[in-house]
Amino acid sequence: MVALQLSCMRGVPAQGTSEWELAEAQSVAMDSALLEQLRTHARESAFPNIHAILIVRHGTLVFEEYFNGFERETRQFTASVSKSVGSVLLGIAIDRGLLPELAERGVETPLRDALPEYADLLAEPEKRDLTLRHVLTMSAGLEWDEQSHPYSDPRNDWIRASRSDDPVGFVLRRPVVTEPGTVFNYNGGLSITLAHLVERGAGVGADRFAEQYLFGPLGITDYVWEHLPNGMTDTDGGLHLRPRDMAKLGQLYLDGGVWRGTRVVSQSWVRESTREHIVTEGQPNYGYQWWCGDFHFGDRAAFTYFASGHGGQKIYVFPDLDLVVVLTHAVFDNPMGELHNSAILARYVLAAATGKAPQPDPVRLDSVALARYVGEYAASEQRFFEFAADGTVLGVRTRFMFNDRTYRRVRGR
Repeated sequence: MVALQLSCMRGVPAQGTSEWELAEAQSVAMDSALLEQLRTHARESAFPNIHAILIVRHGTLVFEEYFNGFERETRQFTASVSKSVGSVLLGIAIDRGLLPELAERGVETPLRDALPEYADLLAEPEKRDLTLRHVLTMSAGLEWDEQSHPYSDPRNDWIRASRSDDPVGFVLRRPVVTEPGTVFNYNGGLSITLAHLVERGAGVGADRFAEQYLFGPLGITDYVWEHLPNGMTDTDGGLHLRPRDMAKLGQLYLDGGVWRGTRVVSQSWVRESTREHIVTEGQPNYGYQWWCGDFHFGDRAAFTYFASGHGGQKIYVFPDLDLVVVLTHAVFDNPMGELHNSAILARYVLAAATGKAPQPDPVRLDSVALARYVGEYAASEQRFFEFAADGTVLGVRTRFMFNDRTYRRVRGR
C-alpha cells in the first residue's frame, strides 16, 4: 500500500520563517479540480515509485504530496540536480570576486588561465582553446563515455574519475576528440572541475561554501552532501535535499537570484545559466549545468529550464507562468519511468496553470521541435520504441531487439 503524508494548504507559516507560505490553488489562478485529479491519480499509484510532487505559483506553495514512505522531512537523493547547484555556487564565487583569474574575461577565460595548477595538462595545442564556458556547457570536446556502461561498472568514465586521487586531473588528461564548443557530451567530470574552482577560490569545501552563501540565506539546514574519496564535495551527484528545499532553489532562480529580498547570486548569472548555449541531440538544450527548452503540451509550448537528476529528480522553472515544480522519484532501473514527469506536467500542472485542458488530438510541431523526438528508445531488454516523423505528426511503433540490456536512447537523428 502506498503511504501518504497529506499536506494542509490552509495554514500560512509566520513571516520571516524559512518555510513556505501556503495558498489554495484557486487563489493563484490554478484549476483546483485538475490538481485534485492529480492528487487522486497519484494516490491510486498511477505514477509508481513517485516520492513527491510540489507546485509553487507566484511564490506560494499550492500543492504538496508525498508517497511511498516519503514525508515532508525526508531528504531526497537528488543525483545530478547537484550539478545545477554547483553552477549556482560558481556564480556566487565569481560574484564575490573569489576567482580573480576570471575577472577580465569571465567564462571566456581559457581553462589554462583559470586552472594554472593544471597548466601542464592544458598545454597541448588542441586544448589551448578550451574555456570555462566549454566546461559549464559540457562541450569541452574531451573524450568521455558516461553512457555506455552503468554507474556500477568500473569502465564508466565518471566512476574512473571519481575513484582517482585527482579527479580533475583525470578529466583534463582526456584527449580532445571534437572541436570545443561544438558538441554536447554529458560529462560529470566537468562538473567536478567547477567544484574544484569554487573550493580553491573559497578555501573551503563546496559544501561549506554552500552552507554560508546559498543554503544559509535560503534557510536550508537539513541536507547531506557526499564527498568523493579524495575529499572533494561531489557536485556531480551527491546532494540530498528535502523537496521543499529543492523548490527554494527553483524559486531563487525564478526571482532572478533573490530570495525574500536578499540577493544571493547575480541576476546576470541566473540569466546566462538558464539560456541555451549548446544544442543537444534528443534532449533539451543546455545552459550552464541547467537544461532548457520548450515543453510542449496540447497545442501549446512553455519555455522551461530545469535541474535534472538520475532516477527522476526534477526542479522545473516556468518563468512565463511564474511556476516552480518539484518532482522526485525512484526509477533508477527504468528510465522510461521518467516519462511520468512529462505526463504530470502536461496533463495536470500546466493545464491547471494555463486553463488549457489536455487535448486528445495529435500534437503538431514544427520540424525543428519534432526532430528532437525522432529516434529509437529502449524500454526493456528486448523491446524498444521507434518514434518517426510523418510531416508534422510524430508516430510510434514497438519493435524488438536481442542485444545487451540497455535503458537509454540507442539511436537518433
